[in-house]
Amino acid sequence: MLRPVDLVMIGLLLGGAAFTFKVKQDSEAAIDRVSELEQAIKAEEDAIDVLQADWSLLTDPKRITRLVEQYSDQLPISAPSPESIGTVADIPPRPAVPQSPRTTTIADLIEGQIVDTAVTGSVEDAARDEGAAQ
Repeated sequence: MLRPVDLVMIGLLLGGAAFTFKVKQDSEAAIDRVSELEQAIKAEEDAIDVLQADWSLLTDPKRITRLVEQYSDQLPISAPSPESIGTVADIPPRPAVPQSPRTTTIADLIEGQIVDTAVTGSVEDAARDEGAAQ
């Protein structure tokens, strides 16, 4: 005859088996989804490569010049020139670099004129130690 403890143990065993089966099915579905996404990403990357190659061919200055010459009687445009994009005077000046209050040069470091007064967690400031000793 089955005791209540035996029935509980059989129930737990069946529940554990069902849970394990569900987790396995969910993980296989997730792996399939990841595989599909990786294939889609690869296809998109290939398409981007093709489009970049097409763009570089379509914007080739030699090709554009040839087309301008070929259709000059139909289109009132001229061959592209660097000045059509802009001139050197159109380039904005470089922004000023902020200077730190203590600028050091290599010569100052070699001559020892710059004394680092930074305090770290384990090293005490030398100037403060000298001031406290006097």
